[in-house]
Amino acid sequence: MTAPGYQDSLDFLYERINYERISTTPARYPFRLRRMVELAQRIGLGDHVHANSPIPPIPLVHIAGTKGKGSTAAMVAGILSKAGYRTGLYTSPHLNELEERFQINHVPCTANEIVSLVERIRSVVEEMDQEAGSGPTFFELTTAMAMLHFQSQACDAVILEVGLGGRLDSTNVFSSSVTAITSIGLDHQHVLGNTIAEIAAEKAGIIKPKVPVVSSVVRPEAIEVIRRTAANQNAPLYQLGETYQPGETTAPAGESRAAAVQSAGDFTISIEPNSDWGSKLCYQGRTAPLRDSHEVALAMEGDHQARNAAVAIAVADLLAESGLSIPETAFASGLASLNCTARIERFNLDDGVIAIVDAAHNEDSVAALIKTINDRLPDREITIVFGTSRDKSAEPMLAALAPKAKHLVLTKYSGNPRYREPDEMLAMVPKTDCSSTDRPHTHVIPDAIDACRRGRELASPGGALVICGSFFLAAEAREWILGLQRPGTA
Repeated sequence: MTAPGYQDSLDFLYERINYERISTTPARYPFRLRRMVELAQRIGLGDHVHANSPIPPIPLVHIAGTKGKGSTAAMVAGILSKAGYRTGLYTSPHLNELEERFQINHVPCTANEIVSLVERIRSVVEEMDQEAGSGPTFFELTTAMAMLHFQSQACDAVILEVGLGGRLDSTNVFSSSVTAITSIGLDHQHVLGNTIAEIAAEKAGIIKPKVPVVSSVVRPEAIEVIRRTAANQNAPLYQLGETYQPGETTAPAGESRAAAVQSAGDFTISIEPNSDWGSKLCYQGRTAPLRDSHEVALAMEGDHQARNAAVAIAVADLLAESGLSIPETAFASGLASLNCTARIERFNLDDGVIAIVDAAHNEDSVAALIKTINDRLPDREITIVFGTSRDKSAEPMLAALAPKAKHLVLTKYSGNPRYREPDEMLAMVPKTDCSSTDRPHTHVIPDAIDACRRGRELASPGGALVICGSFFLAAEAREWILGLQRPGTA
């Protein structure tokens, strides 16, 4: 039964300005950090606001990045939870239910708690609406609700994932103990800037005076921006060095992208893929107070997830400076079984078909997905269902995905107006024969579930069905996939 007042609470939130649902956007979002500060102070979160107190009341980790920030946030939360700390985790967007954004020890809040949180902020929000004529946005409210939830539930530590960018993101008004930047790539250019350096500057805006920052950024121009920002803020910077495979003593050919800038790094990892899925990684700390080494098994697939795990480990090491004691066992147990939904998530279907649902929605995340396909599914015929948003760079994503697909199905998600029309994407698919206008392996099916069904029909026995391009498409597809999964499999 739905909690009394639940739908009214959702309506109150979703009626606000919600940039996650706006299909056309101005060149720059009208972010208002002063409004977020005012909201936080009025609802009793003043002690957490950086302008009031540079030191957070409880340890708080703030994580930004073009990709990987959500996985890294979940990994840090997993380590802290296994260490015995009551850990609040705020991420976005959610896949199915709003409650997913507010988790304590990986358990989402309840519908009743959503109602209670909305009631605690409603009168303040209505007052701000009348006073300013432009009240808090949806994301500002959910950010405030997350902090209220974690405060009322007496959390020992908080992990906040940046929503968009960093410098002007609502999460950035709160004091932090450690910050992290997982990656810098081209995404949200209409908001963050058109170059890697401009985007890096926005994300580096989460770096605060004297607060340590962990980075796994690889592009030299982004590394330079982060280093300069950290130096200006007198913030200790811990940079991930090159990633190695077992037995390598130098960076692999073609992967020394930032060797001249990174040198050995403050911490490094070597990765050994498991025979089926996931990996083992050996973490080596080189700069105090990072610990000398950790060896852990990682359930999540991909070298990029191993890099995210390295950042999470370094963050947890640095949290010891904030008074948290984390035993070695927490690193292993916190990562060994952790899975993040719709992050190269694998399902076993009938006829030996493997399905992968991935929220990959930019060039970098698609590149990580393709690497996984090449590494783990090299001999399988691939059917891809793809749908994305209007503000995403569909053409380069399709250019990368189409050559991998025996069949490519273009679609759009429902329930959100940001989708890009599949007919529009059809013209972006590379031609299989440059002398022809035909794309015989490409299908246009507007309804997402119909597209997934068609993809399943096209997937040959022993093949693979890959669904990607958007969080919104992943949410629809995942629910459908769960109904197909073979009993007793994961």
